[in-house]
Amino acid sequence: MTRSTVQALSVLLLALASGALSLREGRAPDPLPIDAPAGVFSADRAMAVLERVLVDGRPHPVGSDANAAVRDRIVAEFARIGIEAEVRNRFICGASACATVHNVLGHLPGQARGDAILLTAHYDSVAAGPGAGDDGSGVAAVLEAARALKAGAPLARDVWFLLDDGEEAGLLGAYAFVREPEFAGIGWVVNVEARGDLGASSLIETQPGNAGVVAAIGRALPRPSGSSLDYEIYKTLPNDTDFTVYRMQGRGGANFALSRGAARYHTTLDDLAHLSAGSVQHHGDNAVALVREFAATPPQELRAKGDSVFMHPFAAFQLAWPAAWNPWLLAIGLLGWVALAWRLRRRGTLRVRALVAASLVLVLGWALLLLPAWLLSWGLGALGATPAPWTAQGGALTACFALAGAGLMALLARPLQRRWGDAVLGLAALVPFALLAIAAVAWMPGASFAGLSPLLALVVVGHLLPMRTLWWSGAVAIVAAVLWMPYVAGAHDAIGRDGLGGATLLAGLVVMPLLPAIAMLGRATKPAVGLALLGALAFAVLACVKPAFDAATPRTLNLLLAGEDGKPSQLLASPLASAPAGFLSANGFASGVEAVLPFSGRRYHAGESGPVLPAPTVVVLGNEVRGATRQVRLHLQPAHAGDDLTVHFPESVDKGSVRVDGEPLSESRWPWWQVVTSIATPADGVIVAFDAPADKPLEVHLVGETRGLPASLEGIERARGAVASPYQSGDRTVGWRKLTLAP
Repeated sequence: MTRSTVQALSVLLLALASGALSLREGRAPDPLPIDAPAGVFSADRAMAVLERVLVDGRPHPVGSDANAAVRDRIVAEFARIGIEAEVRNRFICGASACATVHNVLGHLPGQARGDAILLTAHYDSVAAGPGAGDDGSGVAAVLEAARALKAGAPLARDVWFLLDDGEEAGLLGAYAFVREPEFAGIGWVVNVEARGDLGASSLIETQPGNAGVVAAIGRALPRPSGSSLDYEIYKTLPNDTDFTVYRMQGRGGANFALSRGAARYHTTLDDLAHLSAGSVQHHGDNAVALVREFAATPPQELRAKGDSVFMHPFAAFQLAWPAAWNPWLLAIGLLGWVALAWRLRRRGTLRVRALVAASLVLVLGWALLLLPAWLLSWGLGALGATPAPWTAQGGALTACFALAGAGLMALLARPLQRRWGDAVLGLAALVPFALLAIAAVAWMPGASFAGLSPLLALVVVGHLLPMRTLWWSGAVAIVAAVLWMPYVAGAHDAIGRDGLGGATLLAGLVVMPLLPAIAMLGRATKPAVGLALLGALAFAVLACVKPAFDAATPRTLNLLLAGEDGKPSQLLASPLASAPAGFLSANGFASGVEAVLPFSGRRYHAGESGPVLPAPTVVVLGNEVRGATRQVRLHLQPAHAGDDLTVHFPESVDKGSVRVDGEPLSESRWPWWQVVTSIATPADGVIVAFDAPADKPLEVHLVGETRGLPASLEGIERARGAVASPYQSGDRTVGWRKLTLAP
């Protein structure tokens, strides 16, 4: 083995080891035992609390009897640790839903009253699952953190503990709390959430002007996870948490969430048996440390102006800089790249035309990785390996797509090195990072570190060792591996099957700075590349052979019995995953899906006819025309007390005009869906008022939903239970009617 081969192998192993170590950021710490010191957070103590709170393991959506029982047990847990808590009741409307929520509010007095800290989670669950992860993990974290904070040194400022209701119905508890007098004194918020039940408690959101908060996070967190790139990604997703409401009200702070184990999210398997105690420990460590830091930091420091770019390599420390530095850092990176090219050209090791050509080849080759990623997705889907967004072969799928991207990119190493040389290859490999950096600085400043950091590594090492292409390209590769490997490994956990193409692209990006080292392997290059591609094929076969669903990864399927007033109902199957053909045929469902409800675009497997179902009753209290506007008031009553009532409006109805029992709908960062739902509606009903154009006929659909199915369908429920789990809102009995008012 030659010296250059040994050096190339060393660089490859260092990059691989760095990437592997970077995955620590996605892992939770070990839980602390129940006899841990009183002033620290113990996951074992927190899990014991959660077992008492969720003792019966029942779903507890807002407005249910189970929800009231969970609330009573939470109040008892506050009393157990000596913190007085009270229940605040309020009827509130979110962006598209209204309900009476019951928030539990506790208080730990500090030495000063202003700029208090709010530590919060929500205690309601969806109707389909017990909510141990979402957000029982947050409930346990808040209660144990409250005990630890009370047992520790007195805090400089007040801390409020809010376990709110109705988050799953549209952030209703948070909308209600901002109406409470205590909210005016809140300066900073720490929210703990979950979209899964495993892994690290990652920082997913701060707020505009976060420089002071980010600095506090860097000082406080013992095992930080998350980055400003995560925050940028989160801002583009259609996911909100209670923190969204507080941020819209001008409050700052930190939003933490679990994101692994998403296959069980909002299903019957979101239970205590699957919740990771280590994840609860990480939630609690973050909460206790950050509340103490916020309380101890002068408010003017937390309000430091400007945004920060930040990352947490190896979950060991925080690296951050002001976003205002981005253009200067980009200029340094780009000029450093040009200067190194100029130096190498002067020394006769680089030609400008060759650099341009190699850069175009690498950028095009990287973009073309989308084609094999699409082919893999199509092929695995056709073979039945990916019948749902999240399946049990997530690890195999991620490895398959990542190895495909790495192997295909590595194919370019030897041909490009032979044609244009190591220096051209190494510099050209930085062009995709430069393009990413330019785009991020312009449009997503928080994501800029992912492109800037490799460029800056080139500037430092490249100009120190300009003739050692292997070493400066290796330094870039190590930085790229540390930054990007967590996103490669977490693509399936975060997004599901739609994120697998991202794993291919990112793996190709990580490999690109390693191309000089791969080329230096000489004859070993082809076997190494072949091994990567063979590995991708092997993992693809494994993904096809391994069952897509298992005891920890459920198939999801809801059942609905739906019918228009006065007409026979129809049983419908609503799949999030593809439904088993045997279940469908054995229970009278069509194999295809179609939109069968006039008020919904959702597609269902249509089943057999059922009994006539009662629909909500409606009385038109007002239908007045004033100028070009029709003002309508409807009194809606449910067929059964406690039903959810939904009004589906035409597009001509403006959200700002809608009132439910006098309450307007709250603001949101997303477009309105032209619906409003009254959750757990009392027997005497609600009054819905709205405006519509006077010169057009008005057609609205009034839908009543009862949780669960009639006892007569118990047999089909059992059959479904053998192959699939309900999810989100669970099984429902739906009666509806259409109301038409003439122009």
